[in-house]
Amino acid sequence: MALFRRKQEDTQENTYDDDLYPDPDEFFENTEEETFVKEPELLEIDHSDRYIGLCMVFEIAFALFVYYRSAAAGRNYLIALAPILILTGIIGNRAYQHSADMKLLTSIIILADIGIGLQLVIDQVYAVSSTFNLLKYIIGLAVAIIFIVFYELFRKILNYRATVYIMMAAAAVIYGVLLCYGYDPNGYGTNAWISVHGFTIELTDFTKVTALLFYAALFSSSYRYDEKKILITATLFFFLNLIGAVLIHELGSFFILFFLHLSILFIYMDHSHQKRVYLLTVFFLCFLAVVLAFGLYKLLLPSYEAGTLNAVTGFIWPFVRKIYERFSLTANINNDPYGAGYQLLQGKKAMWMGGLSGNTVHFNAIPVVESDMAFIALVNEFGWPMGFLAVIELTRIAMHGGRLARKLLKKDRQDSLVAFGAAAMLYLQGMIVILGSCNIIPFTGLPIPFLSRGFTYQTIVLCFCGILIHMSEERKEESDVQEEEHSQRGS
Repeated sequence: MALFRRKQEDTQENTYDDDLYPDPDEFFENTEEETFVKEPELLEIDHSDRYIGLCMVFEIAFALFVYYRSAAAGRNYLIALAPILILTGIIGNRAYQHSADMKLLTSIIILADIGIGLQLVIDQVYAVSSTFNLLKYIIGLAVAIIFIVFYELFRKILNYRATVYIMMAAAAVIYGVLLCYGYDPNGYGTNAWISVHGFTIELTDFTKVTALLFYAALFSSSYRYDEKKILITATLFFFLNLIGAVLIHELGSFFILFFLHLSILFIYMDHSHQKRVYLLTVFFLCFLAVVLAFGLYKLLLPSYEAGTLNAVTGFIWPFVRKIYERFSLTANINNDPYGAGYQLLQGKKAMWMGGLSGNTVHFNAIPVVESDMAFIALVNEFGWPMGFLAVIELTRIAMHGGRLARKLLKKDRQDSLVAFGAAAMLYLQGMIVILGSCNIIPFTGLPIPFLSRGFTYQTIVLCFCGILIHMSEERKEESDVQEEEHSQRGS
């Protein structure tokens, strides 16, 4: 009986081992089939041409809604509707013919339409220093198209080792020019603009371009830096932007570059203990810097009130005061309702008056409504549903850009980084300014992608969007491979 029981246990153990470790050939065959089926579904992109018609229908319906809100703005939008529809058809057809991501293109077109309509309404309802010019918007679109045409040349330049240092030098030159010739047309003390023959240019927008090109060159596909050199070079560029932002008193753009720096190193560097320690250290030091700014504000406030600040403390004071005001207003907007908090307080009133289809009491006392507070104006004039639509479409751009970056990562790390960086900067700047204008996080006072006025920044936005659409296009060999895979799956 003992011998029989031992043989039975041996048989059960062998049966269990066979179930746990199946035949190797059968195991790898099943794994390949599962991978072959799931991967195309994960990265599948919608190339349907119905989105072109959907965009045109939205443009016509939105024109009627703009006319309902403001007859004068509606007439101007109807005049602009013909070239808008033509451009939508041309760009949409080109994207469709090259198998681009049509959902991504739809989100971009809808946000562009909302921005144009909003700016036309702002000109009629609010007191602004300038008027919206559709011709400048078309010129910006033309610049973006030229940039995309020559993108392959820029892509080759990014593979030179010297490009990393050229981008660092370009960023330093930008901050140097702003330090010497920069000014603030809005009077907030941020030297982020220069004037060239009466034409105002916000140079800090170009620091985002140099940052994207810098990281793309740093993670070039033609060569690989070791981990130590990547961290050292990226840190030098990070502190270059930090010092430049402090000198011109512009922290809004630096916040975008800060999150871009951390996210790119987190995603595109190999996993290691050194990388984790570095990222946590940078984040902790930035948090510590904010705490230090609060302490310095409390320490220097008596000297400021007494007028006894020296050269050093006089240089530090505007910087720490700005940080303290931004964070303290977020905690309590009524701390300075007629000073630093006036803009946010007016924005809060405007949001509550927005309702479902826009305010009906003609409340228009919102400062810098054409730029910093564009989202507030959108809700105030068109209602909360239009505000939610703008946030949803901006999020869709980020999602499609992230999926595109993940797809490109299997082919070219550099292209993947460019796609991720373009989508991340659009989404980060949009959401940071939107949440800041709603007083959820500290207000930064930057333009919002698509919604705000500004030739320089919106041209850069269109260039970033053009890069995403261009990279989402499938090459002929890729289409042939996908057709072959679909036919094999069908059989």
